Amino acid sequence: MSRHPIRLIVPAFLCAIAVGFLVALLLRAIQTNAASFVPISLIGVVFFACRCYAEVRRAWPSFTRHLARRREMRMSPPVIRINLPKEDIQ
Repeated sequence: MSRHPIRLIVPAFLCAIAVGFLVALLLRAIQTNAASFVPISLIGVVFFACRCYAEVRRAWPSFTRHLARRREMRMSPPVIRINLPKEDIQ
């Protein structure tokens, strides 16, 4: 059974959330002169940004293939109209 297409990119999305949180922490640490949080935040931002990039590169091709397959399945076949002369219909 194939995975749902959204489940393919969830790890990248979670890494992006972690990057956003760590950037906010970094900015707050700079504003309040909390120097001990700056290196931790920088390391975390770099790590999670690299992981996010790697996850997107790994999952994007299969994600787009899966979406294309679902799009093809959703498209309805063309309607075939049958024209019969009235005298043929009983």
